[in-house]
Amino acid sequence: MRLMIACVAAALAGSALIGTPVRAEQPPQAAPSEPSARQLALTRRYIDLMLSDQFEDAIREMVGDEPAMDNSLPEDERRFLVDLTAELVTDMLPRMIEEMTPVYAAAFTEQELEALVAFYDTEMGRSIAAKNVLVMPEVNRAVMSVVPQMLDKMAARMCQHYGCEPGELEELRRAMQAQAGVAAPAPAPAPARK
Repeated sequence: MRLMIACVAAALAGSALIGTPVRAEQPPQAAPSEPSARQLALTRRYIDLMLSDQFEDAIREMVGDEPAMDNSLPEDERRFLVDLTAELVTDMLPRMIEEMTPVYAAAFTEQELEALVAFYDTEMGRSIAAKNVLVMPEVNRAVMSVVPQMLDKMAARMCQHYGCEPGELEELRRAMQAQAGVAAPAPAPAPARK
């Protein structure tokens, strides 16, 4: 679930980068540390434009893909948990937006926010925003596909740094994967003996 929320934020942030051209001859201006009322209003509009009608469906699909979801549950119980989680995330969306708004408002100048709103309020901007939401589940799967390898490398580096005893590396890998809610990658087949 943490990853899902991070993906939502990343999708919004990525969309902001796509929609904000930066010319080499003009470095971006720093936004004021305290956003103005206008910046907050523009940010709310920008976020509204970024969240399409497909958002709840994308959340539902990502929740259903969560590796932590117990696949041994009967289908009706699994469906209930997916629906409940998607419903609660959707219900909490206004609160998430409330928390995100000052962050975006402080990061962008009023001029940049006006440009974002102007772009995402066009037909092309709305199309890009909708596609960003539609690809969220696939992006989530893509990110999750590399997490086990990242955790393996992290465990190996930690053991190298701290000097693990024999067997501790595998124990650390399993613990990290369990904590992250990801399945361990299939072990490589043993080399054939000659």
